[in-house]
Amino acid sequence: MTSEVMLLNVQGGALAADSALTAIEYHKDGTASVRYEKGAEKIFILDQALPVASMIFDVAEFYRYPWGTIFETYKTVTPSRGNTVSNVVQSLMQFLGRWTAGADPKAQQLLPLEEGQERLSFAIYMAGLVQRFHQCTELASGTRAQQIARALDMLRFETQFAGDYFQTLFLPAGDTPQRRPLIGESSPRLVALLDQYLDKLLTGMLAGMFGNGVISGEVKASLAEITVSSCLTDWIPPGVPKTGIVFCGYGASDVRPGFIEIRVASAFGGIVKHQLVAGGAPNQRETAMIRSFAQTDLIEALLRGAQPGYKYVIFQLMRQGMTSLLNAVGGEIAKKDAALAKSVSQTFDQAPLAIARAILMAGDDIARHAMEMRVAEVVNSAAPEVLANYAEKLVRLSVIEHELTGSQTVAEPIVALHIKKGRATWVRGSKNGSMA
Repeated sequence: MTSEVMLLNVQGGALAADSALTAIEYHKDGTASVRYEKGAEKIFILDQALPVASMIFDVAEFYRYPWGTIFETYKTVTPSRGNTVSNVVQSLMQFLGRWTAGADPKAQQLLPLEEGQERLSFAIYMAGLVQRFHQCTELASGTRAQQIARALDMLRFETQFAGDYFQTLFLPAGDTPQRRPLIGESSPRLVALLDQYLDKLLTGMLAGMFGNGVISGEVKASLAEITVSSCLTDWIPPGVPKTGIVFCGYGASDVRPGFIEIRVASAFGGIVKHQLVAGGAPNQRETAMIRSFAQTDLIEALLRGAQPGYKYVIFQLMRQGMTSLLNAVGGEIAKKDAALAKSVSQTFDQAPLAIARAILMAGDDIARHAMEMRVAEVVNSAAPEVLANYAEKLVRLSVIEHELTGSQTVAEPIVALHIKKGRATWVRGSKNGSMA
């Protein structure tokens, strides 16, 4: 696992990361396990001239190769990487697509692909999709048939539209959901993969998740249709191993630094499943940007006023409270009109989840804004060298937390990088807090 921080202001930026690593180890019997290591590099310079740097978190590898090795190969086979941060990100995604699709012989020579890796990636993707379908049935209400029908609707919306299904049920009049961006297009390679493995994987995974004969052929066909269309969008199933990458730096004509955060998951059929999470640059209204990544509970508590676990408990309590309230209201209505009570119950059965989530998000935004403004007063005027010092101190909060709890997933040493226009400079951390 990882703890990382990015700080930006109009003068420059800084990245800081601990050195513990999480990787998936694959075994010959087809199983896999998670391993942890220390002393890992998580910050990489992709372009020294601009500069543009990257910082990885979550799973530290892709297609069984460490990201450091992939980045070096990318720089070797891609001499022209673009002149903006977004251009560099786009060229990296294109490189990954060419490499995993077998369209870049030099990349495949430097990074040979094991037979079956694409099938494994597709199977992992399918397992996540079926798991999400099962979660949607559990979230839905009604009879089993109604749950399955609603789950298909939920999954279809989720894979094709950005945003949350439950929140969209309560969008203000006139608002429309935004379609997810396409990250690829159909190809003979993708069609062949789907023809060969889709039905087989769906049949086995649905039987394992729901039991034999529970999911009808008609429902499986609908789920297959959703799967096919989901391959081309930026949707990534929850629970699928993902790598987070933060790109930070300058474009050739930029006077302020900017960042882009993406998530990268499976690659199959010439499609690299990735998702743009966030991006931006400091401006007159927001002169400092403070972001933390991965295991950063104490950092989040400092910036937002509460740790994620506490907010989750509050969310569940609000949801349960509103459910009880609606049930009580429905009971009173039923005393006079049972049909109306049933209609009200069906109309608002998802309201507690959506409203609790909306309240929590609003409260989180208010708390984050209030605290980040206090921190930003210090960060927005700091030189890049000082930003690196601040970023290192924030990561140290997570290191201290994990040392006190005996966890090995976040560890010293902390490494930082500060960025100015035309230069990226390494800063190494030490246990006594000094920077060298």
